[in-house]
Amino acid sequence: MAPQQGSSQNADHLRVVHEAHAPRRRERRLLWASMIIGLILAGAAFCYKIAEFIFTISGDDAKGFADVPVTVYFVVATGWLLLLAWSFMTGKFAHHDAAKYEMLAQEEIYERRGE
Repeated sequence: MAPQQGSSQNADHLRVVHEAHAPRRRERRLLWASMIIGLILAGAAFCYKIAEFIFTISGDDAKGFADVPVTVYFVVATGWLLLLAWSFMTGKFAHHDAAKYEMLAQEEIYERRGE
């Protein structure tokens, strides 16, 4: 019964380590709120810049000065957006904290063994 008791202690220890390092709900909400506000502000600035480009290109003063740079910008931005969408859809951002908790658990096991 000793191995079962030891594995129970390991499970309890892993749970305690996980709870100790898990972010608190308030901190997570603050992080999400700041990310959403930052995304909205960045989106507004991006839309303003695109509108500025469109007005400049359509004006008579600088006809066609930025056609190629703006086109390249849109192609690159579209590529990054598609890469981000693919990452979310395939689950690349899921469980990104698991590795650090596994590392901490392995470290505890090694310390108990005396390695």
